[in-house]
Parts: sequence; C-alpha cells; structure tokens
Amino acid sequence: MLYPSPKIHSPKWLYTKHLQTIIPNVYRKVEGVAYQREQIATWDDDFLDLDWSIVGSKKVVIISHGFEGSSDRVYARGLTKMLNKNGFDVCAWNFRGCGGEDNLQIYNYHSGKTDDLDFIVNNIIKKEKYTEYYLVGISMGGNMTLKYLGEEKWNSVHKITSAITVSVPIHYETSFPHLIKGWNVMYERRFTNQVKEKVLKKQTRFPNLLDYKHIAESKNLWEFTERYTVPVYGFKNIDDYILKVQASAYLSAIKTPTLLINADNDPLLTKECYPVEVAKKSKYFHLEITQGGGHVGFCENLKEEHNWLEKRVASYLLKGA
Repeated sequence: MLYPSPKIHSPKWLYTKHLQTIIPNVYRKVEGVAYQREQIATWDDDFLDLDWSIVGSKKVVIISHGFEGSSDRVYARGLTKMLNKNGFDVCAWNFRGCGGEDNLQIYNYHSGKTDDLDFIVNNIIKKEKYTEYYLVGISMGGNMTLKYLGEEKWNSVHKITSAITVSVPIHYETSFPHLIKGWNVMYERRFTNQVKEKVLKKQTRFPNLLDYKHIAESKNLWEFTERYTVPVYGFKNIDDYILKVQASAYLSAIKTPTLLINADNDPLLTKECYPVEVAKKSKYFHLEITQGGGHVGFCENLKEEHNWLEKRVASYLLKGA
C-alpha cells in the first residue's frame, strides 16, 4: 500500500535538506530516558548490548539504530520515551562495537547482518514476558530490519506483530555511491573516520588477520568496505556485498505488516530508495513518503518534546495504520 504523503512543517530556518538532517540530530535533547543494560553472550563467543526501558508492558519494541549509531542517539531516546508513554517496553540494542566497548571478534556488523537481530528477537521471546513483538529500524538498522523480515529463513519473524522503518537506503547499488558525492561527503568522512578507528583497535587482539595499514589508508567508505567488510565476511567483492545486503531485494517477500517512511528530500537516498510499485502491489509492505524531513530529522519544532516521527511510529504500532 502507498500511503498519502504528509507534510513536515519544518521551521523556516531549516530550509535545506541538510539543515533538516543535521540540526535535529545534533542539537535536539531528549531527557528522562534511563536505560537498564543487559549484555548477552552470542553463539560465536561474542556479546551484544541491549538497553532496556521497561514500563511493565506485555508489548515490546525492538529498536535497531543507524550506521555507527547506538541506543543513545537522540532518535532512539526520543522513540523510546514516546513508546514508553504509549505502553510499550523498549529494547534498544547496539550493533557489535557500538555499545561503548569493542566486541570480541574480528568482525562487528554490516547492513545485512540479520543473524544478530534474529538472535535478539529469539532471546526476548524466550523470556516469555511478552505477547506482542514489534520492530523499529532507523536508516541502516531499517535496511537490516527489512531484509530480516523478507529473508524467509528466520522462524522468529512469525512472532513479529508489525514493523516500521525510517530513512532507509534500501537500494545500495545507487545509495552507496551516492554517499560519496557532493555535500554528502561531510557525512561520509565522519563515518569513515569512525569505522576505521574501531577496526584499527582490533590490531592488538588480531595482529595478523588484516592489512591494517591498507585499511587505515581508506579514503572513503567504499574503500573501507572493500578492504575490511568484504574479506572479513567472505564476500567475493564489493558488488557481491551490495547485492546481498540491500533490502530492496527482499521487500516483495515480506509477510509482516511493515511501513517504510522516507522523506522526499532525504540527502542520503536515491530515487531507487522509494519503492512505490512494490508498495502498490503488496498487502504487507507499505510506503509513506513525507514532504520534507531530511534524514531522520522530521523536526517541526526543535523544542517540542516529541517530533513528528515519534508520534507517527507510536500511532502506527498502536493502530497498524
């Protein structure tokens, strides 16, 4: 289903897509969220950090953050606060190496590493505390969520009531090269420096497994992916990686009520990231293209307690529409 396109009434001074992206994510503050951390051991001798905000509900929302984000990002905290108010327990999990400490393996995470998400969902199901399970995925976490829902290989998917994903670059064939063009370089350079710093720390524990000098010389995410992600995860090359991780290939197979919200002016997305025809044909996959909002911005008033996105996510999970 293709939903109508709501207008985000951004302040006049947020007059570009980059301002609508940067200002809310850098300067907005969310108070009153106190996570309780649970660290769980994984099947491969590693660990995952889960940050909980519990109100005693029978409904739980699992939030997957964006690239090089964490549960502490303002969008995760804002969503957690809003969902708690609406009667949901929240588990905001951190990708490996994103919870404040390095993980134990040579690998950490990538856009299509859905086995970690499946592991967390199963871990929560085994607690036998909840009767309803929901997923929220932001940006790269949204790509991972959509891929997980459409892969048709995880038994845990059948427990998911519904899902919502936001600002998702679902088509990596075009969105990945787009990230290193024009003004997007300011985002990309920050990301590149962050991931290189994390991987180079692994040299102490794994001194001979990687060509760390070559990785350190990576000028952008494309080169970093070629030199680290591709060999560590066993992809043939970067094209193989892109084709296997992008969520666009899995949307038609989704059988869980799922909404994708992408702003029409998201600076990190290409036209291929707005799967209108798939949504029109699908009973389960829905698309909402907002007028304005930037990338995980959706700010109408910087001082408001909850932004448009948080209200929309809560509404969708409560009503299914």
